[in-house]
Order: sequence, then structure tokens, then C-alpha cells
Amino acid sequence: MAHIRIRPNGRIQFDLHIYGQRFREGTKLMATPVNLKKANATLKKINAEIDLDTFQYRDYFPESKKVAKFEALQREKHPDRLYPFFNDYANEWFDRQKAKWKSSYQSVVRNTLDRYLIPEFGNILVNEIKLANVDYFRESLMVCDTKGARKLSNKRINGILWPFVAILSLAAEEHSFPYPLRRYKTLKEERANSLPLIADEVQRFLECTPDEWRDYFTVRFWTGMRSCEIHGLRWEDIDFNHRLIRIRHNWVNGELGDVKTPKSRRDLKMCDTLFTLFKRLQKKAISEFVFTHKGKPLNTHFVSTQLWYPTLNKAGLARRRPYETRHTAAVLHIAAHENPLYISHMLGHSDTRLLFDVYAPYVANASRQDGFAFNEMMIERGIA
Repeated sequence: MAHIRIRPNGRIQFDLHIYGQRFREGTKLMATPVNLKKANATLKKINAEIDLDTFQYRDYFPESKKVAKFEALQREKHPDRLYPFFNDYANEWFDRQKAKWKSSYQSVVRNTLDRYLIPEFGNILVNEIKLANVDYFRESLMVCDTKGARKLSNKRINGILWPFVAILSLAAEEHSFPYPLRRYKTLKEERANSLPLIADEVQRFLECTPDEWRDYFTVRFWTGMRSCEIHGLRWEDIDFNHRLIRIRHNWVNGELGDVKTPKSRRDLKMCDTLFTLFKRLQKKAISEFVFTHKGKPLNTHFVSTQLWYPTLNKAGLARRRPYETRHTAAVLHIAAHENPLYISHMLGHSDTRLLFDVYAPYVANASRQDGFAFNEMMIERGIA
């Protein structure tokens, strides 16, 4: 059972006796009539859950160091459970699956388990997790900051819940209980707003770029390479004889790995501008990597905070993500009437559909083609 006590300093304390152990949890609430009324309401719920054997310590004291002790005692009392607890099965699932993933993705999944899923569902048996648990948890992730903006996007929330869905699906199959998420639907993901630069803005940006980094950004604007791809670009990937840039690796979290997808493994043709640029850089190369900082491959944080955003400010350009160099390359190549198949290959896309779905709205501004040519043709024919 649980009781309320008043500490010598006048603050309210919860005193719980459960599983033969005493748990004391202090609060910052002073023992005023209003606070005592709230505390007694909480106490009533705690005692009701203790009687029903549904009490979960972390539900009331999530930051307490005693959560682990309580859950260990709770599990000792029920050693004959037919189904595993979520945290045990989730850790087992991770160990079974991680060999299929790159180390960078292993880190993402491990972080998701440790930061979100295990703290929320860890002490629940896998067969007792219901759709309602997931709905309430997802709702708790959809919080806003003080300005009313969402802290986590729908895409991020879907990413947090993807391992959970995979874990529960496998658990239901292996332990033969009804899969509870048949009616679960992912949140609708809004496409991120793109803000590519037009040719004049690219020129302004490069003019304001520090001299030692102008070549780096030129390559990004000309090729549309992803950050991880250009950071993992090595001199052995530059084929001067055939004038090709061979995209084979990426640099993520301090490690060199294979490119993202089979389509990402591609050869880019070097125009005269890039051929001259790489020849010039080769003469002063000091590393196996083409672009480095202090002798090591670049990382996205350094590029964003020390190069990209300061240069945007200096050039008087609107704030946008460094990834816009990729969008800019796509839009300007479309505006120059390059073959869509070539552009898709350059970007490492699987087909041309993404080109027109994502970039079509920006091409008119980039190429100064806005529908007036059609109108003038109709006027010349006397139709308008």
C-alpha cells in the first residue's frame, strides 16, 4: 500500500510498501490544501493499481532511480510468465537484426530503442501491448514548443515507431499471440519544403564562400552529390583518364561505408569545369580523401555551422539546409534542358518520376520559362 507523509521541510512525500520493500519518493510540492488534494487523488490511483496488480512505478516516477529496482522485484514475483518483457525481446531483436545494417543505422535504431521505446514499453509483456498503448505514446510525441511548432515531424515519429512495429510483429509470430497493430496506420508525412538556389544565387554564394572552400561547394552545386558522398570521396575515385567521378562510398559518423543504395553507386561525368578543378586540387592533395579539414574527412556539422550558414548570411540569401545544393543541381540541370535520364543517374535516383514530382515547380524560375511562350504561340496563331 501507499501513503502520504509530510517531510520536515513541509514537502509532500509518497511512501510505498510493495513486494516487501519500502519506496519513498519526494516531491517539490509544499503541503498546502490544494497540493494535498492533488496528492491524495494520485495516491488513490496508485493504491487501486497496486490492488489490481497493474501498478507501474515508471508511470508515476519516470525519472526515479528506483524504477529499475521496482521492475526487478516485479519480475521476480512472476517468474513463470509465458511471454517476454518488451525490453528483453527488443534487445534480442536488435542483436539478431544488426548484422543486416550499416553501423550508422545500427546507432539510429539503438538510440531509438534506448531513448523512446524501452523507457515507454520496456516493463510490459509483449502480449499485453495494445493499440491504445501505441496511440497514447504517439500522441505524447506530438508535442509543440513554446512557439507552437512541432518538436518532432510526422516522419520522425514514424521512424521512432518503425522498430516497435517490427519487433511486435515478429514477437506475435514467434510467441503465437494476436498481433495487436493490424489497424495501426503511420502518420501522413508532409513533403519537406525545398528551396533550391537559382543560377544568380549560386554565383552570389560562391563569390562569398571562403577561397579554400569554393571548390568544395562548386562540386556540390555541379554534381548534386549527397553530403556523405562528397565527404567520402577519395582520390582513387577520380578517374582523370575517362573524366569520371566514381561514387562508391560515403562518410557517416566517422566511418567509411558503402553508398546508400545500388542506384547510388554511379559514375558522374566531369565537365571541363570539374576536370580543371580536380586537377588543381590534386596538386596539393595531402590525404586519400579529396576534401578534408585538419587532415580528416569533413563532417556535416562542421560544414553546416562553419561554412554553409555563415556564407548564406554573408551573401544575403534566405536560410535553407545544406541539402539544397542537391536540389539546386537538379533544378539547374533541368533548366539547362539536360536529359532527365542523365539527371536521375547523376543524382542516384531509381527513375525520373522524382525529378518532376519534386523539382518541376522550381524550374520555371530557374530557366525563365513560365508559360508565356505557350501564350505567345497561341496569340501568333490568332487563337487567343
